[in-house]
This record gives sequence, structure tokens and C-alpha cells, in this order.
Amino acid sequence: MLTDYPLYYLLFCLFAGAAYAAVLYFIGRRHFSRGWQWGLAMLRFTAVSAIAFLLLAPLMKQTLTERQLPHVVLARDISASVAQSADSAFNLAPLEKQLEGRCRISVETFGDAGSTDIGGLLARHRGDDVAALVLASDGIHNRGTNPVTAAEQLAFPIYCIALGDTTPRRDAAVGALRCNRIAMLGSRFPVEATVTASLLGGHSASLTILDSKGRSLQRTPIAYPGDDYSATFTFNIEATEAGLQRFDLLLSAADGETSLSNNRLTFYVDVIDTRRRIAVIANAPHPDLAAIKHALEDSPTYEADIIMADKAESGRWKAEGYSLAILHNLPSARHTSIAYIGDLPAIYVLGLQTDLARFNALHTGLEITAQSTHTNEVTAIYNPAFSLFSLDAGDAAVLEELPPLSAPFGESRMTADMQTLFGARLGRIDTREPLVAATATGEQRRTMIWGEGLWRWRLADYQTHHTHSHVDQFIAQLVSFTALQANRDRLRIDAERTYSAGEPITLRAELYNEAYQLTNTPEVGLVLTGDSLKADYTFRRNGNNYALTLPGLGEGLYRYRATTADGLSAEGSFAVEALNTEQQRLTADHTLLRTLADLTGGSLVSPQELATLHSQLSTLKPTLYTRTRYAEVLRMPLILALILLLLAAEWILRKYQGEL
Repeated sequence: MLTDYPLYYLLFCLFAGAAYAAVLYFIGRRHFSRGWQWGLAMLRFTAVSAIAFLLLAPLMKQTLTERQLPHVVLARDISASVAQSADSAFNLAPLEKQLEGRCRISVETFGDAGSTDIGGLLARHRGDDVAALVLASDGIHNRGTNPVTAAEQLAFPIYCIALGDTTPRRDAAVGALRCNRIAMLGSRFPVEATVTASLLGGHSASLTILDSKGRSLQRTPIAYPGDDYSATFTFNIEATEAGLQRFDLLLSAADGETSLSNNRLTFYVDVIDTRRRIAVIANAPHPDLAAIKHALEDSPTYEADIIMADKAESGRWKAEGYSLAILHNLPSARHTSIAYIGDLPAIYVLGLQTDLARFNALHTGLEITAQSTHTNEVTAIYNPAFSLFSLDAGDAAVLEELPPLSAPFGESRMTADMQTLFGARLGRIDTREPLVAATATGEQRRTMIWGEGLWRWRLADYQTHHTHSHVDQFIAQLVSFTALQANRDRLRIDAERTYSAGEPITLRAELYNEAYQLTNTPEVGLVLTGDSLKADYTFRRNGNNYALTLPGLGEGLYRYRATTADGLSAEGSFAVEALNTEQQRLTADHTLLRTLADLTGGSLVSPQELATLHSQLSTLKPTLYTRTRYAEVLRMPLILALILLLLAAEWILRKYQGEL
């Protein structure tokens, strides 16, 4: 028995009991006989001393022993490979009933129509208070961690029930697939597929790859030379359409195949159109236009359209779909407005036809004060302090040697955020005026070329170096820098491009107000459509964002459109792929099951030997757990009952003596 107070406090408790008894029975209480007097005093002494001791809050050390039945986990494989075997109806209910009362039973299932993860099942019970695990499976493992590695970390035996058939089946299958899940539009991407076959020696087949419309893209004949066949075939497919594209690998059937469900494999490739459309808008025809167009279209990244200002002003050209506008000699005296480019970032090529007063009114960051109608023939001088993007030193040196550009005569004034990439050299004099300048401040980037005659640069580059690459790279870098804009969409949906069939799908959304601050006040709805599905959902608020968890979907291509009440919208698509790894291999692997059993000290039995397994599990012993606790004596009913008994006895004796 323990207490937080010093032991000598016990003397005070005894003294309190003795003082109480003395006052009550030895001072002024002489009518009791000597024996009765001492007897009643001892009862009162004991009760009062005990009560005083309880006020010290003593603790009593207790040792408790608990008996716990052994915990047995019954795990049954419900994957597609078991479902297609003769043991598909097998269940562990009889064994569970036999062990009832002797063991604590947990029943689990694992595997699905697409895959089996035996290693994951074992890893989930690492560290649990499990006495034994009964594993009813065909041993086919095609997902997750290695079961043998997981079993090595277990402290309990695994008893395996061997389901399925180890006899090879007459079958062929499209096995492992390897391909890039992202491809660029117009490029070719490789697809590798493994074909396996058993007991089909002497037969032949063909492997065909189909597009989403069912058209045959490539076909390869296959001859099975023996009964155990495996080979890898490679296709080179051209990405002809942008977006999420579906492809099918189809293996033709041979006579007597056990299953045809593994002869087709569907996969999806996200074909990205990285080309940016550039509008080259000109005041009038000029050799620079063809030079710029050729420079851009030599790269697969850009597609350039030459548009005359007359067409743009008439409304026959729209800025939608374009990433950048290159304005050549605009605005001009004839074409005074460039409002048709809207919010497009722009590169201004300032030449002899440019109306500098109207250009200055655009507040691009560069203002030019014309002093006459003359022109300057200026060459480029590289500014190494330019920091907005990096230009190759070799390209810069070549550009400095190229013929001069024709620039309007005048003086410039630049804002602080404008940087000079190339200064203007007039003859042998390095002027303070810019030839090429750019700015990255604000929502849009802008670039200015103060001079026309880029066609001479490109021609001279080829004459001197037998390539256009130096000038083309320079123009491409200007376009790449200027066309880069932040995502200004106010409603954005975050989704993966592919998911596995049956797994939950979580979409996340971000909504920005007009000040481009995150908000989640408005409700965001989503319409999901598929081959045979159209469903409406509502995003739930999640912090400052939105989230939506969709139920597991079947294989196919799905499109979504998210909208808000005030008219904002965002759309996209994703694919759900069916896992067919279970169909690729139907022959049971009892060797793996035996390895797991031997490694952990268990055993391997057939479904007909459940009685043997029951007898083995019956030898499991209960576990005894010993624990120590400290209980408050004041809360023990027995102690309180004894004190009440002492007081009651004293009261009865005094009543008997006529005291009360």
C-alpha cells in the first residue's frame, strides 16, 4: 500500500483514533464495565483511525492476470483467377464454426477482378496480436509487395489452403504492356506488349493494335512454335489526334483457348498538342513576314499564321486559340488600332510604317520620340546583363555580325522594368538606344524590336554559317518568353489523366474571385458523362478549395464539365483503365503458398483437408496477460463496508448496554 504522505502521518491517524476513543469512553463514561469500556473503545479507535488513514488517499498495488483466446485471421482470395477455377464456391465458414469458442476469429477477403495483392494482406497484419493466419488462395500474386518479403517480417504461422488448378491451360494472353502514357501530337511513340501462350504449339495468331474508332493501325503475325511461348512485340504508333486517346491490343483467338477475355488489352495515351499558334499581323506585305513564319515553323512547337491588318480589323480573324501576336509595323497611319488582339501578349516589330505616336499611346514600356522621317541602319550589340531569359553566347555573337536593321530615327525612353537584350550600334558607335528590349512586369509580357529587316538576318545567317538556326533560335526564344502567361482561369479542376477501374476518384477544384483570391463561397457543380453514364454531382467545400469523390467507375473514357452559378466553367477528361492482370495468368501457384507456410512454420493443405487444419489450429494456446495497477483504497467497497461494520457493531453494543 502506497501513499504520497510520509509514513509518520500514520502515527497521527492512530493518535486521532486513540484520542477519539479516549474522549468518548474514558472521560465521563464510568458506567460501563471495564471489559465493555475497552471493547467499545477499540471499535471506535479502529474505525476513526481507518477513516483518518483513508484521508491520506492511499493506493493499493494490484496484479491482474487476463486470459485471451488466440486470434486467428481467416483470409479468402476472391480474385478473378479463383472465381474462374473449380474452387470458386469454396468458403471458410465450416472452419470458422469449428473454431468458434476456441479462438477469436477475424474473416477477411482480398483480391478483386483486376489483381491480387497477397503481400499487402500480410503487411497489414505485421505487428498485430495474431496467433495464426489461414490463407485460402491460388497463390497468384500480381500486385503490391513481394509476399515472401512480407512473410519474413511476421511473428505468426501462415496456414495455406491451396485453391485453383496447377495444370497449365490451353490459352494465350496479351501480357505486360509498356508505353509512354504521354505523347506529343505528330510524333511517334513505341508500344511494347508481351504475348504468352501455353499448349498452343503449332498454332498461329495475329496481334493488332486498334485506335479508338476501331481502325487497325498495325498488325503482326505470330506463330506459336511450342507449348510454352513468350515473346515481346513493338509497335510505333503515330499520335494523330490531340487529347486522351484509347488504343486496343487485340490477339486473335486460337482453337481451343480456355479464355478469350485476356486476348484484348485496352490502354490510354494522353496526346498533347504543344504547338502554339502565333498570329503574325502585318500592316502590309513584307519579306520579314515569311522569315518569321519559316523561323517558327521549323520548330514543331509553333504554328504561324500571316494575317493582314485589313482582315483583322474587319472581324474575319479572331484572337481565340492564339498564344501570341507579332505586330509588324503596327499601329500605322492606315491601321490605327490593334484592339483586335485583345489580351494576347505581343511582339512589336517597329519599322518605317509604324505610327510611333500611336505606339507610344499603348504604354508598352518603350516610348520613341521621332525627330525626323529618316531611318538608321543599326546592328546588334549584346547586353550580357539581360536577365529575363538566357540567350546562347554563340547565337548572340553571330547576331552581332549580321547586317543592320532599318530603324525609325528617334530617341527612346524606357520604363524601369524594361530590359535591353541588344543595344543599337550605329556604324562603329554604340548608342544608348535599344534594338531588342523586353519586359516581364504585369500580367502580360511584351517584346520590342526597333527595326525591320529580319529577313536579311536570316539570309545572311545561311550564307555565312549554312544554317538558319542562329536567327531561328533567337526568334523562337523571343516568342517563347513573350507567350508565357500565367493561368488566369478562375475555375480550375485538378484531376489525374488515368485511374484504375473500381478505385475511388477524387477531383479537386479551385475557384478565384475577380481579384484572383481563393474562395469557396459559390456552389460548384459537375456533370460527368461516359459511354453509358451521365450524372450530376456537387463539390464539397474543403478548406479554401473544393473536393469531390466519385464512386468507382467502370473502364472507359469520361468527360466532365464543372460550372458555377455565375457562369464560370471548366472541363476536361480522364480515362478509367480495367486491370486485367488476373486474366493473364490462370494457372495456380502452389509453390508460393508452400514457401509462405514453410517460412513461417505453418502448413499447406488442400480444401478437402480442413479437418487437418482444424486440428492444427486447435493446438493454439490462450495468451495470459499480466498487468499491474494501483487502485485507490477509498474506492474499494470492501474497505468501506468494514468501516461501516465497525461503526454498526459499536452502535448495536451500546444499544444493548442501554447507552442509546
